Amino acid sequence: MSPISHYWDIPISCPDNCILKFVWKKKVRRGSFLKCRDAGSPALNMYQDQLIISSTTELWLEQMIKILPDGPPDSERSSDADQRWPSAPDVPITTVAMDIPLLNDTMAPPSKVKFSFPKFVGQPAKFPIPTAPTCGITRKAKSAKEVVYMTVDDGPSPSGRLNLLNAMDQLNNSTSKEAAYVTFIESGYNFCGQETDAIVNLKCNPAAYDSALQLLVWTIKAGHMIAAHSDSHFYDARAGFCNYVTMPLVTKVEDKYAKCGKDTWSDMVRGALRIDDALANETLWETDADRAAHKRAVSTLWSYARLPCTNVWRLPGVTSVTGLRKEDLGPERDLRMLTAEKLFGGKLECKPDTKPWFAIGWDAEWRLDAKATYDAQKEKCKVAQDIVNQFDNKWKAGPRGDHVVLLTHDYFFADVAKASIFRDVVAELQLLGYTIGTLGQYPLKQ
Repeated sequence: MSPISHYWDIPISCPDNCILKFVWKKKVRRGSFLKCRDAGSPALNMYQDQLIISSTTELWLEQMIKILPDGPPDSERSSDADQRWPSAPDVPITTVAMDIPLLNDTMAPPSKVKFSFPKFVGQPAKFPIPTAPTCGITRKAKSAKEVVYMTVDDGPSPSGRLNLLNAMDQLNNSTSKEAAYVTFIESGYNFCGQETDAIVNLKCNPAAYDSALQLLVWTIKAGHMIAAHSDSHFYDARAGFCNYVTMPLVTKVEDKYAKCGKDTWSDMVRGALRIDDALANETLWETDADRAAHKRAVSTLWSYARLPCTNVWRLPGVTSVTGLRKEDLGPERDLRMLTAEKLFGGKLECKPDTKPWFAIGWDAEWRLDAKATYDAQKEKCKVAQDIVNQFDNKWKAGPRGDHVVLLTHDYFFADVAKASIFRDVVAELQLLGYTIGTLGQYPLKQ
């Protein structure tokens, strides 16, 4: 795609309400930066107050330019000598409504298209990192074989992932204990937009692709594990919950994935395939260590999965589901169990191998209100105690007594304070002697 060229002030709005006003001085190429003022939430393609221009962002900008006026007369155009970035205007800017159809080339760029993402640079801790247990939890780990798995669903989310990466980077660089890593269970829809409706209707925001890919690459290079969590999440926006029976019937599938099918297990494959395709760009992996991390990530992506809205376990000799609502019984329950069984069988259309795809549920769940403020100490201790209690809970969902899986979600950690609580829960558990593992270490057999 050729560089964009424009020569006057262009006031427009980012897809997620970050108000921008550009001054195009010269041709803007991929990897260039444009200043942006955050007017609410961070832009989908923002990093440290800069808008990152890459191939899919170019498409979005070109679409915007096509529907904007021709611009002011020459006498009012910005001069090349004026190097000041204009501030966002004091009055609201009208957002141009756009539905950009999903295009194969925007969702799966060629493997050699250069992505110029900035390198991840961890931010200093705003809140002190604990160096001793502070919760008064009396049950300490009986041995290092008692393992906690911190798992985070529904990413990579622009509203939470960067905060979690920073929080874990702070912890791992501040302690002599073994580094702790998180399992991020990723959804394909984030490469289309923050809401599942975008992927269901194939009306994608191209800028979402760059944001999701950048966060995912940072996640992998930091040493964290990824697993699969579907493409559409089977989320019925009208009901406010998952519906495995009806959502595949209304979910549109782009041509390149049509051969994979439209069943629920096909949706799981599409989600992993969308992520695998994005990560296949060789320019993302610059060193031998990067390439090894990429190889591990693809392996775990196709080996471990979590079904949306469903605490189902399907491992060798283990088939169980707990916590379903009454609305999820009958045909809905049967289809969820069949989906887990199909994954375990391993042989699925478009799946790159025939190995079992293990479904992993959870033993404890941590929910946060995005709008609420929490007492950090109380919240940390509540969550840590809940996790520790599971080691002696003979009724817990998971099949391995010395292994406890915590479920939470990317978007709960949209501010630094909440991400710091996540970090401090991990620190508290480590200080009590528990090992922090990733799902790749979960014992598949007893």
